[in-house]
Amino acid sequence: MPGSADIPPDSPQHQNPQRASRAGGAVVGGGGILAYLFKFVFAGKFLVSGGTFLLSFGAYAIFWGPWAAAGIVLMIFVHEMGHVIEIQRQGLRATAPVFIPFMGAAIFQREHPQDALHQAEIGIAGPIAGTIGATVAFVAFGSTHFGPLLIWAWFGFLINLINLIPAGMLDGGWILAPVSKWIAPVGMAFIVLLYIAGATGRVPFQLSPIILLPVLLGLPMTLARFRAGDNHPYFTSVSPQARLALGISWLVLVVYLVIAVATTEQALNQFVG
Repeated sequence: MPGSADIPPDSPQHQNPQRASRAGGAVVGGGGILAYLFKFVFAGKFLVSGGTFLLSFGAYAIFWGPWAAAGIVLMIFVHEMGHVIEIQRQGLRATAPVFIPFMGAAIFQREHPQDALHQAEIGIAGPIAGTIGATVAFVAFGSTHFGPLLIWAWFGFLINLINLIPAGMLDGGWILAPVSKWIAPVGMAFIVLLYIAGATGRVPFQLSPIILLPVLLGLPMTLARFRAGDNHPYFTSVSPQARLALGISWLVLVVYLVIAVATTEQALNQFVG
């Protein structure tokens, strides 16, 4: 997920007023990932990102074994690279992915776009890349019947679905920020209620308290969104057509990932059984 200590609506809005609105996210190709990875290693960024990558791999391997750990960090990496490549495509700067065991990974933008649409494109690029990566793993499992690939696909679909919740600094929050200021509070309330439902046994699963962290970290961003209002140039620069395209793109991804998570979970039960 892209993250920053700065809130985009506070940035100057009078720069580049003629930039055309463009809807949707960037589809990340394998060649682009490899090209960036080459640049990333030789630019000296490997130590922090590579070190945290290995640290996360080791932590996951202790609990779930090396094959599952490899899939988890790989799916997280593909997701984060979607953000990084779109940031670079826009001519902006960001850190390399930093992996945080049992929390995923994050990149930190050193520069922000001058409008909410381009920030939304950065937000949606991660789930698009991650969904493609998980789909590739699922298709590969269908051809090889190699069990770990099914685990990789299930985890990849799940983390991208969670990231699309429009709450806090999750990707869904960035994607739907131009649509309405009320979406983030609804997303945050959804996470809290889902956690309470799990803790009280009202649903057949229980979420880790870590799921509440995006809510807490996202409070300043949500308050800034309300202070900015819907008439702020940062948001009014996004055309109604672009807002509609963002909403449809988000919904299509959510529906696809819900189906994909259910399909891979059923396949996992059959495979194990």
